[in-house]
Amino acid sequence: MNTTESFLYLSSCALSGEKPSLDEVDFDALWQLSQSHNMTAFIAKALEGTQAFSRSGKAEQKRWSQALDSNIKKTMLFNAERARITGFMEQNRIWHIPLKGAVINALYPGFGTREFADNDILYDGGFRAEVTRYMLDHGYKLTEDGFIADAFTKAPSYNFEMHAKLFSCEDENDPRLCFYRGMLGRRKAVDGKKYAFEMADDDFYIYFILHAFKHYDNRGTGVRTLIDEYVLLKSERFGFDFSGLDPELEKLGIRSFEGQLRRLASVLFDTPPEELCAALKKLDPQESEMLRFMLSAGTFGKMRTLFIKEFQAVGGGKPSKAKYYLKRLFPDRSRYRYTNPFVYRHRAVYPFFLMYRMVVNPIKHRRSLKKELAAIKHINANNH
Repeated sequence: MNTTESFLYLSSCALSGEKPSLDEVDFDALWQLSQSHNMTAFIAKALEGTQAFSRSGKAEQKRWSQALDSNIKKTMLFNAERARITGFMEQNRIWHIPLKGAVINALYPGFGTREFADNDILYDGGFRAEVTRYMLDHGYKLTEDGFIADAFTKAPSYNFEMHAKLFSCEDENDPRLCFYRGMLGRRKAVDGKKYAFEMADDDFYIYFILHAFKHYDNRGTGVRTLIDEYVLLKSERFGFDFSGLDPELEKLGIRSFEGQLRRLASVLFDTPPEELCAALKKLDPQESEMLRFMLSAGTFGKMRTLFIKEFQAVGGGKPSKAKYYLKRLFPDRSRYRYTNPFVYRHRAVYPFFLMYRMVVNPIKHRRSLKKELAAIKHINANNH
């Protein structure tokens, strides 16, 4: 097996509980691939039982074991911290709902095997000031003050995104707002709590797909999304009704993506692990391309993918470097509607903001700008 096949094979074994049969592997390449997909702990759990692992050196075994142990500890700390934060909300009569990974983490086979960067909590936005004050008073730093959510971080590795809103759209007829209003009406109370809620099963799945598609269509998303999809579908906690889900997914414009994601997850992980390599060769062109893209993207995608898409969107179908750079230097004020509402609302401030970003961004975001320039240069070379 090559590294990619070993990576997918070990993932399949971890999901099925089947003991992997792996005599040799390029550990450095497997480590790098696992790291890029935030799946090192997950792969480590399966890898431990292989001949290849038992024959590796102590240093090799230690780095994989430490990755798993570290994520188990992180999961325990996050669970306790999330309980403390939601306890404050319960006491102060603030309704709240856990989102995404805060729920999916518990569905993985083996505690602490799903790696995550943060925990997301949706809450009553009318209490945004109170929640912000609580987080700051308990040692958190506000690292991002967004239209939808505020990001808070605290040592050693706490990172919470507190969602006062679920979507940035304001059009009352936007299907995402219709979904959000319906979701709030269908939410389920948590036993023993007055202000703690969970999304209804179908709503949780719809939001998961919406979020996955946003990343996939923007910078890309990785194999962990496929694993998340699979554990959701197989979990005894959820019971999804696809006869009702399909029309809702269609309204939101994500039915095709969901179908491809579900089929690919099934092909990869419903197939017995020992037959996986043969199954990979039988993927249809769409499935093969989706898997290739997700493998190359890593967990959070690549900025280069986003730069290429933005470049292609400039110039009415006839993009050029000059048009792209002009657009980047003088972006439409509407770009800041949600990321910087003050600049968006005050037209007179906008020229001064543009001058400010021209001075600050090359210093503050120099690494990102370097990658952007390299990506645009690559596109131009390919087009000529």
